[in-house]
Amino acid sequence: MKIEVLGTGCYKCIRLESLLGEVLAELGKSDMPFERVSDEPSIRKIMPLDGIPGLVIDGHLVHSGTVPSKDELKGWLAGL
Repeated sequence: MKIEVLGTGCYKCIRLESLLGEVLAELGKSDMPFERVSDEPSIRKIMPLDGIPGLVIDGHLVHSGTVPSKDELKGWLAGL
């Protein structure tokens, strides 16, 4: 399982990381690591930079452009 937040450190990227940590804790998976990918060439391989933040789970872009709701995150992460 690999979770990545694609972003350059903007407010939305940091908010997504924070919300992701909250949701993982609520699901009892606070030990599940995730990382921020802030290298622009690496982000561009997956999505355009104007689509940040992005959330990638196991190599699949599941969301981009906005900070998803807590319920959306729970839905994507509950089965992991």
